[in-house]
Amino acid sequence: MVDSASRISTDLNLRYMQVELSLEAGSDLPGSKIPDTFPMCEYITLLERTEKGLLCYLRLEFEHPEVLKGNYGGIEILEIISQTPHSALVKALACGPVSMIFCRHEDAWWINPTHMSKNGFLMTIRGTKDGLRRIRSELSAMVGNGFSVKLGSESLQSPEFSDLLPEKQRLVLDKAIEMGYYSRPRGCTQRDVAEAMSIKQATVSEHLQSAESKIIHSLRQ
Repeated sequence: MVDSASRISTDLNLRYMQVELSLEAGSDLPGSKIPDTFPMCEYITLLERTEKGLLCYLRLEFEHPEVLKGNYGGIEILEIISQTPHSALVKALACGPVSMIFCRHEDAWWINPTHMSKNGFLMTIRGTKDGLRRIRSELSAMVGNGFSVKLGSESLQSPEFSDLLPEKQRLVLDKAIEMGYYSRPRGCTQRDVAEAMSIKQATVSEHLQSAESKIIHSLRQ
């Protein structure tokens, strides 16, 4: 039996996309300074889209709790829901330029894991093909090529991509998906896929990179 969520995902062809934005690439954005105060700012769930930003729950890590009294860059802390000496669950308004993109497009939204740290901003996004394409376009207009994109397993399994890939790339990609390489958390390594297929890890890496590149490029068209 297929559950209702799976049927909806299939009917609408919803996809996953993961975007990594470096702090250097987003240095002109107000949220780039958030990790200076909160070493980890983790998105938990969306409450509401508003004209001023995304009303959501965030989990914040910090050294000193008094920082919760201020507003920082792209987030405005509205209410502290729960707190420990070095972390808190807060209701906040995410109002930076990146957040506002998702206020404008209801067919794409953040899901977990989505967080900002000193390593950069990681966004995991679910949405329609058109929604993800618009998100990519607006991010590109905002930060140029300063971000990278990875597709999730649901996107990679889409029938429309089958004809894009040579047979060997398709076989390696299918095996990687089957073994959980694109799952969150990742269920295997490229070496595991290589051993399962009795081929070299370098071959797996080459085929996966080439397949991902072709599929991502097709989303720009």
